[in-house]
Amino acid sequence: MKRYKLLYSSLFALLIAGTSLTSCKDYLDVNDNPNYPVTTTMSALLPSACASTISQLGLYGDLMGDMWLQFTTQGNTTNQYNTLCNYSLTVTSYNGFFTNAYTNTLPDLKDVIAMAEQEEAWDYWVIAKVLTAYNYHMLADLYEDIPFTEALDQEKYPYPHYDDGRTVVYPGILSLLQEAIDKCPQAAEKSSSYIDTYDMFLEGDINKWRKFAKNLKLKVLVRDFDANKQAIQALLDENDFLEDDCAFTKFEDATDKGNPLYEYNIRQLNTKVNIRACHTLVEYLLYHNDPRIANLYEVTAASNGEGDNSDIYEGLPCGSKPQTSTIALVESSAYTQAYDDPVYLMNKAEIFFLEAEAYARLGNASAAKEKYDNGVKAAFDRWESTAGKGEEFIAAGGAYAFDETSEETMMKCIMTQKWISYAHANALDGVFDRNRTGIPAISTAATVRVSDVALQRELTPGYELGTLVAPGSSVLQPTDFPRRLLIPSRSSQYNPNAPVTKNLEEPMWWQVERGK
Repeated sequence: MKRYKLLYSSLFALLIAGTSLTSCKDYLDVNDNPNYPVTTTMSALLPSACASTISQLGLYGDLMGDMWLQFTTQGNTTNQYNTLCNYSLTVTSYNGFFTNAYTNTLPDLKDVIAMAEQEEAWDYWVIAKVLTAYNYHMLADLYEDIPFTEALDQEKYPYPHYDDGRTVVYPGILSLLQEAIDKCPQAAEKSSSYIDTYDMFLEGDINKWRKFAKNLKLKVLVRDFDANKQAIQALLDENDFLEDDCAFTKFEDATDKGNPLYEYNIRQLNTKVNIRACHTLVEYLLYHNDPRIANLYEVTAASNGEGDNSDIYEGLPCGSKPQTSTIALVESSAYTQAYDDPVYLMNKAEIFFLEAEAYARLGNASAAKEKYDNGVKAAFDRWESTAGKGEEFIAAGGAYAFDETSEETMMKCIMTQKWISYAHANALDGVFDRNRTGIPAISTAATVRVSDVALQRELTPGYELGTLVAPGSSVLQPTDFPRRLLIPSRSSQYNPNAPVTKNLEEPMWWQVERGK
């Protein structure tokens, strides 16, 4: 297995740089790839597709989620991520999501599916179908309307139309998932050789892929909850979800073989102080004496690790530019990063919280509480140092005890704890959840704290812990929040069917209204 780990984790250097690894003629760039081999195999394509699935997600996805959910902010002696944390995005920002998916991941998965049909290798087929659905879902959540029905046939559709997200793309994703679920009995009858090695997420376990497909199905269905209540209830009644992490973990402590964000931010940049703790989450965790703060942030250099948590952990104001914060770099905490940080498609806590939300909105408070409690415990259990400590927080009178008073109180509990659970996990999904539910809300207070002086923790009047604030120099209005990525310039320039891009703050069809 180690041989494949070395081979496929080394793909990240190319993927982060946006280099094409497949033979398809990208409709954004119709030149052939001279480096692509004439023939290939499922066993080569599947690991490549797994790696490319998480290459952008584990780099820019985590960066966007961490900054926009205010787990982190830009360091006050550097400028690397100023435009990100202040929402200054353009049509050239983070185009790698779009180009990597359509140039690398989706064509590779299409080839795996075709080869699997010829060889009746249904385990490969199921995995490729689910990953295809996942990638389209990520794109639709980022852009809303995307090429879908005409996306992967360059000869027939050199300029594919963008399909409507609500009426075409999301129903199409559900169909892909159902096809995979229906094929699972055949796929489970026999296992292809070394499939456990080539599948970088669930080691070829078709039962787990079936359950994960249902997780994704539920995630898509709640985008239009009222229209899908019956289908959601039926899925819950099946009680056949993967209640565990689905993550890429095959990283090594060597150049271009580690976690994508670690490779970029720690190994490649000429500074290692870019990503710092943000007041928003730091103050929330400190107020509730939440021990997970030690897993998310490093102690400040100024403290030498001496004192209680309120002495050794400190953040910076959200969206701060170097010249606006009086807190010295040594007085702020770095965001912990490691070469072996997993990149999650879904994390265990997120899955429980998704079930809890569905039960809460269907009026089943007892089931919602059970899943919520499991979600909180799973979020604490992610780290050995806090494993088992979630129990005291969800106990009666505990800081995170479930409030069953109403759907509104249940949703606030669920989505607030789900927000925290995205720190050091698949944070981009937390952005989608925030835009879908309005939780965390955007505070009308300008800042989290009154003072921008280290360790002076008095909150700004009107600020509520667990809500977000506007970045100091946001290009949006104070209560606006990024709702989408802009249509990539490479598509708008070369594809005459590309739509006019919408404003960054314009909600998608499944998101709450602006100002929430």
